[in-house]
Amino acid sequence: MDVLKAPLADTVTELDCSLMADVMAIMDAGAWRWPQHQAIQRDPSCLALLGLTPETLDEMSWLARVHPDDMGRVAEAFAACLHGHDSLRLDYRILHHDGHYIRLDERASRMANGDLLGMVRRCRHAQAAEPQGTDPLTGLESRRDFEQRLGERLSQGGAFCLLQLTVDHRAKILQLFGEADCDAMLAKLARIVRHELRKDDPFARWDDDTFILMLPGIERLDALEIAERLRLEIADASLLPERPVTISIGLVQHQPGEQIDHLLARLASCHGQARQEHNQVVG
Repeated sequence: MDVLKAPLADTVTELDCSLMADVMAIMDAGAWRWPQHQAIQRDPSCLALLGLTPETLDEMSWLARVHPDDMGRVAEAFAACLHGHDSLRLDYRILHHDGHYIRLDERASRMANGDLLGMVRRCRHAQAAEPQGTDPLTGLESRRDFEQRLGERLSQGGAFCLLQLTVDHRAKILQLFGEADCDAMLAKLARIVRHELRKDDPFARWDDDTFILMLPGIERLDALEIAERLRLEIADASLLPERPVTISIGLVQHQPGEQIDHLLARLASCHGQARQEHNQVVG
């Protein structure tokens, strides 16, 4: 144990910026500063947490990447700081460049000059912390949980519609762009659709490239309008560089007394017809 005989005293000295960058990398963390009356200034170390560099940064802002279920409290916390709160502490999910959500721990304190100085750190337990039944790629409900909610809805009665949507030509997209970009595209698509729905509308990933959603209390004609709006919204979005992404949507309205198997079979039929025609709503 000769090592214990060596001096263990610390010295205080100013560390250079490159060394501090190495420390941030070891911690899997990023730093940011929020000067008063200005935008938040995030160091490139923050981008690195999301698999990004200044050169690969896309059009999505940091806040736009936050998981929809966490967006409210994140925006509220930053608004409180904007109005004079002296500290911030958050734990939330955010979209990584590879299309998966990761969990971050973000903290900040106000400095003597009034600026906020913050640090954001990746939580390595993110996947384990995800709620059971959540799709890890999109953060949506799993197929199993959606089927359970659908069964509960059938027992309650009342009008509702189901929409099933699929990305057109996904195999070609996968061939051209690779799995990471394809996954990121699916995650962004899910966020766009989720934003257009009501907070409590069930929305799940059905399989690799297909999503399903429920519109409680919505009749068929209104559901068709919603489906068409979603189709146009996705077609106008920049989900892949220099290549438009379209979706095909099948739609059915639940009939009184209809059982789940018959309902899903009708939905599959409409969805299959839409997929054959591409970029269509069939219902």
